[in-house]
Amino acid sequence: MEEQHTLVMNWRSAMLVIIMLCAMISLAYLYSRKIERRAVAWLGAFVMAAIVSGIPVVAGFAGAFDVWPGLTFLPTQMTLLLGPLVYLHARALMLGEPNGRLWWLLVPGAVYWLYQLWAFLFLGDYQAKWAFNEAVHYPYVLPVVFYAGLGLMVWALFAIWRMRTRYLAWLQDHHSDDDAFNPAWLTHLIAIGVPLVVVWSLENFLGRMIGLNYVERFWAEFSVFVLLFFVSTEALARIQRPYPKMVEPQGTAAPRGRERSERDWSAEGLRLKTAVLDNGWHLEPRLSLQELARRFGMNQAYVSRALNQGFGLNFSSFINELRVEHAKHLLHEGRLGLLEVAMASGFGSKASFNRAFKLFSGLTPSAYRRAEKSQYP
Repeated sequence: MEEQHTLVMNWRSAMLVIIMLCAMISLAYLYSRKIERRAVAWLGAFVMAAIVSGIPVVAGFAGAFDVWPGLTFLPTQMTLLLGPLVYLHARALMLGEPNGRLWWLLVPGAVYWLYQLWAFLFLGDYQAKWAFNEAVHYPYVLPVVFYAGLGLMVWALFAIWRMRTRYLAWLQDHHSDDDAFNPAWLTHLIAIGVPLVVVWSLENFLGRMIGLNYVERFWAEFSVFVLLFFVSTEALARIQRPYPKMVEPQGTAAPRGRERSERDWSAEGLRLKTAVLDNGWHLEPRLSLQELARRFGMNQAYVSRALNQGFGLNFSSFINELRVEHAKHLLHEGRLGLLEVAMASGFGSKASFNRAFKLFSGLTPSAYRRAEKSQYP
């Protein structure tokens, strides 16, 4: 008598589905806010590709392949797209440039998806699919896809790390509120993604060597979806306004009359500092190098050089040091709370205030206030 199979949503399937839905909801809400839509769309495509790739795992735990064995080769495996999609997200967020020839990165994933679609639709019944899997797919196609996907992901993480490093340095040179634009979720994706790639490699290698089935691979799969949920929620929390794009500075020509070699950059830096303090420009939370250069009628490179060679500081450090000095006066007066001092000094958040204050004074704001009170009771 033929054994009867039924679908059962067990705890493993339920856990995976819940965390998938949470990640999708976070990204849908982020996209609905209409901020950095292009970058968010690439991030959503990355998460969706991972979720679709996890459908066979959920279906397997629920017994779908026992009920419908013809689901073999269901075109859901999109691991070749994961590395390229997250790289395109980072590029859209930090550079904002057209992708140009980078579209070829999506070709391997598209070709593999068409291969799966062909096998699913045209190989015949499940017995023919199983025979093709044993003879061709598992021994030859799957290893190529695995190593290609692994290579694309490693390349993407490395490329994102380099891009992120350049972007953070550029932010410090061009924006006083650089902390607000730190793509922390990409940093954490790299920090967690690298060991996950190692685990993924070992899991697949051991799976072939000792025959691990999808039940025994559950926690490895679950950890991947936890990471996706973490990335989605952190992006939701951090993308509050459009991110500045890393471009070459442009602006009005610098003042003429003296050669570069003859300029006294210390005097130029002091002149800029005096004007900033007199006008209270450092107390503007979103002051940028571009805006400051416009007010001086200079190009950005000139102002940046005056700060770098005049004070040995980048733009962000120059402005935040002035803000910290202003905050010290307010703390000494003792009339405002710490959050009010942060806002009145030009900081966009208490966290950025605390970091800058500790960097330039060696104390936290609260410790500085206690020291002031003990010195002047």
